[in-house]
This record gives sequence, C-alpha cells and structure tokens, in this order.
Amino acid sequence: MLLLWVLLLCWGVLPQARGATHTHLFLRINNSQLETDISNLLSEHQVLEGMIRMAVTGSPSEGVSVMDSLPFVREELVGKKSGLDLSLVGDLLSGKTMPELKKLLTTAGLVIEDAKGPEVTLQILSDSLLQITLRCKLYLSFLEILWLEAIKNIRIGVRLEQIGNKTQVAFEECHTPPGSLNIEIMKRSDTLLPNQLLKLVTNTLEKSLPFLLQKIVCPVATNLINFLLEDILHIILPPIISGPDDFQYYVTTTEFTEEAILMRVELVTPCGPHQRAPRSEHMVPPPLPGLSQNSMADLAFWLEIYNDILACLYTSQEISVEPQDSSETDLWELLSLSSPQSQPKAYNLTRGSLGLIISAPNAPTVLLDGRRTTVTQQGLLMLHGTNASSDAVAWQLLCRGEFSLRSQKQQLQFAPHGAVVTLGPYPTIIKEQEERLKTLLLAVLKRWFLPHHNEWLREHSLPLPNIKGVSFSLAQMDFSEDYILLTVPE
Repeated sequence: MLLLWVLLLCWGVLPQARGATHTHLFLRINNSQLETDISNLLSEHQVLEGMIRMAVTGSPSEGVSVMDSLPFVREELVGKKSGLDLSLVGDLLSGKTMPELKKLLTTAGLVIEDAKGPEVTLQILSDSLLQITLRCKLYLSFLEILWLEAIKNIRIGVRLEQIGNKTQVAFEECHTPPGSLNIEIMKRSDTLLPNQLLKLVTNTLEKSLPFLLQKIVCPVATNLINFLLEDILHIILPPIISGPDDFQYYVTTTEFTEEAILMRVELVTPCGPHQRAPRSEHMVPPPLPGLSQNSMADLAFWLEIYNDILACLYTSQEISVEPQDSSETDLWELLSLSSPQSQPKAYNLTRGSLGLIISAPNAPTVLLDGRRTTVTQQGLLMLHGTNASSDAVAWQLLCRGEFSLRSQKQQLQFAPHGAVVTLGPYPTIIKEQEERLKTLLLAVLKRWFLPHHNEWLREHSLPLPNIKGVSFSLAQMDFSEDYILLTVPE
C-alpha cells in the first residue's frame, strides 16, 4: 500500500492536476536555526581568511597589497633596504612630519594580522525582506608599534520574490553601513604616541576598511547564503516518483515571520470530490500555534488534511462472515427477526448465503481532544442477500490511539488501540435487545473487522520532508486544537 504514497514536493507553477487540492500544511524553519546555519557555513568557508596579512589601504585600481613581511613601506621612505629609517620614524611619531605619516598610513603601514567571525544576526524587516548582519572582528598592527581591534558590520538584504507559485531569492546590495566601526587599542609600544597618529589611523580605517570588506567578503558571503537558502527552500518528500495519479506536494509561498521561515504547502491528490464532503475553498485556516521553545523546525498540518488523505486512499470495505461461534450465530438470529427474507432456520446457519455482511463504505475520521486521539469508523451490518437499509444496523466504531513516528522511513502513522461501538439506526423490531445487540456486534467487529481496520491505518503513513540539516527521526509529537505538530529539537 505504501506504493500509493509516491509524493513529490517541488517548485514551479502548479500543473493542471486532476483531483482535489488541499491546503493548510505548513513547514517552519526557526530563525535562530537559520542564523546558526549561516554562521557555521561562513566559518566553514573562512570568509575572513582572505583578509589576513593584507594592507588596509591601497588604490582600488591596484587592488589590495599582500604583505610578506613587516615593516614595509614605499621606497622613498626607506633609508635602508632592510627596513625604515629610524630617525624618520622618530619624527613621524613625534608628529613633526604629519604629511609623511599620512603617506605612510595610506601606503602599506596598516596591516590586518588576524580576523574572527563573522558573527551573524538576523532581522525581519517585512514578510519578504530579511536583513543579515555580519559582525567582523579584525586585528591590525601599524609598523609593529600599535595594535588595534576593529569591529565593522556588513549588511546583506535578502528579498523573497513571489512569481506565481514560485518563490525566488534575490539579494539587496551587500554594504557596510556608516557609523558601525568600533576601534580599540590593544597594545602600543610607546604610551606617548601622539593623538594625531591615533586620529589618522581611525580616519584611514573609516575610509578604507568598508571598501576592503565589500571587495573581499561580500561576494563570497552572498554566494554562500544564496546557496544555503536555495537548499533549504528546495524540499523533497520521498519517494520521488511523479505521475498523473500520484499525490503531489508544492511549496506555494514562502515568507519571513518574526520566529521562522514559513512555507505554505499545497497537496494535490487524485481523489475526486465524491470521496469526501467538500469544504469551502475559501475556508480560513485556524491560526498556527507558536513555534515550540528550543525547536529547530516543525511541520504543522491541519488535522483535516490527514482525514483527506485517508479518504483519498480509502476504498469501500465489505467483509462476509459465516457464523462460526455463538456470538456470530446469535447476532445472525437477532438480525433475521427484522428481515422477512430470512428465517432463523438452524440448518441454514452454515450456508454463506445466510451469513453476515460487515460494510464500511466511507473512510475513517481522526479527531483530536487535547492529546487524545480518536478514530471514528462508521459502517453497516446486514444479513447476506438483503439490500434494504431498513433491515441493516448502522454502527460506529471508536478507536483510541496515538500518532507515532517511524523514524527509519521518516513517516507519520496512527496506531490504534482499544475500541468501543455505538449504534446508529436499526430495525425497531429489535429495539428491546439493544444492549445485547451492541455486545454481540462489538465481539463480531473485533474479530472480523478491527484487525483489518487497524492494519490499514498503520500502513497508510504520511511521508515527512527531507530538509538539509533537519531530521524528523528525532521529532516530537505536539498537538493543538486543530493541528498536529512534528517538532524537531535543536
């Protein structure tokens, strides 16, 4: 029966699918998880590594110099090939020759020695716009006499563009916002360094560092973040087999919320409307419950979706029962009292033509009551060879049970246990024997119908999404009034 569960979740314009379309399935990826994923990805690819041993300044047309040794400046400021003219350095540091000091800074005197980060923070600006801030921490030295820590932010805007039933990722300009530079002196070789030097260093960093970050970090970071988001948004549900008669899932819209990336999913089934009472297409879904604390992601689906799936897979069941024990014989005799077509003759009790028929034409329905789950199955019991509904006994079977996860197959299934039966309309001729009828009927249903019913429910599982970095094998079951939630812990 699992072959019926060939599902495909893909991007693109919805085809002219035959059958019914169902909505109100939601997939949420926690923003804190996205933040962690971006941070890990940027750290793994060492996006700041390329800035180490680079000079902060330099002409944009010439690119950024890579320093092999320190100190190093242009030839006109070098008294000896092995290094700086120390007398010139003394004048520079005393502030007597400020033009030369400025020239030294704007050539190759200020170098990035190390880099840490970036630290990632997310800010939701709207349901379609996300701002990513990368906090870059750089450690610099100037001629091995001054050591600094500089912290500068990079901002990247991510925009979701909805084109029909397809969501695309687009990027705003990656830039370094003004006024976000923090500088701290870590060490100095001379505590009497002039304020002019410190001011020149600060001015040089404010002018040159944004350009350097945008040139070195922005292209790499943008490509990696784009790769990550595209990877998250392209979700596959196993097994991947497509065909006109298969169940198919589609991500219809994606948006940013304060707590998660929210993806709305649409399910197209080959079911016809005759298989289940139709709901209004404009029915407003119940509000989603909040994302659970410490959750990485969750899959939330309206309970009615699960019932739609059961209805789609279900085919009418009819079981013939030849009386073999006293409960079946007594039940046959009780029903035959109301049927003029059958007489309770003992010699006919072994004939199949005078047996019982258990009929369940409609699919079961799952109901939630807090954390308790009940499956309701309705059906008819009649004598073999009679078709008149007036001679049939309507029954309703209530099975308590629970949802569970089949971790190896990444599927959600319902496991029933325990059952009670209630009676619907039945012939008035046996009105006085209602309790006896109920007892006999429950015994027969437990023996002949319930094993098939429970096995059918177990076999028809709901495959769960495959998302990079998210495993539903460790998911926890949560319930709200209207939704079943599969929550993946961090």
